[in-house]
Amino acid sequence: MAVLINRYAQALVDVSFKLGQHEIVEQELDQFDQLLRQNQELRAFYMNPAISGVKKKAATLQLISKLDLSKIASNFILVLVSRNRITHFTEILEAVRQGIRDCLGIVQVEVTTSIKIDMESQYQLGLALRDIIGKEVKLQFEINPDILGGVITRVDDTIYDGSVLQQLHLIKSHLSS
Repeated sequence: MAVLINRYAQALVDVSFKLGQHEIVEQELDQFDQLLRQNQELRAFYMNPAISGVKKKAATLQLISKLDLSKIASNFILVLVSRNRITHFTEILEAVRQGIRDCLGIVQVEVTTSIKIDMESQYQLGLALRDIIGKEVKLQFEINPDILGGVITRVDDTIYDGSVLQQLHLIKSHLSS
């Protein structure tokens, strides 16, 4: 399924960049995704195999009209509905986001801290990570008081653990050996 998800996502990324609409398309797909996430009945409607594709398409056209989505986003959503892939919308959207970041040369970095850090510190951390990685970074912050202090950053599959908790584990391991 991952290959299929990536195919749909890459096709949309290619078209949206070719037409210079990648930002709008991402925003509109995010809007549709939020609607799916917030509305349990709508998700159940799309997941129900007993409901015909014609009814799903008609309902989707009404939603698209109310949301006032662009032609690119509308057509993409309709393709997913007609091919019964709308149940994978969230995963496809994440693959679209990744494809857009790849095209723009942006790396998603997950940052975990023990407390919320101010905007200036976030900015400085972003600059430092950009210099280390050599690409533009998009930071996503998470708070986890269990790490006690410091910062844990995750870039793709690489984790840089500079937390106080990790340092304590290293000291304990060193003292035990």
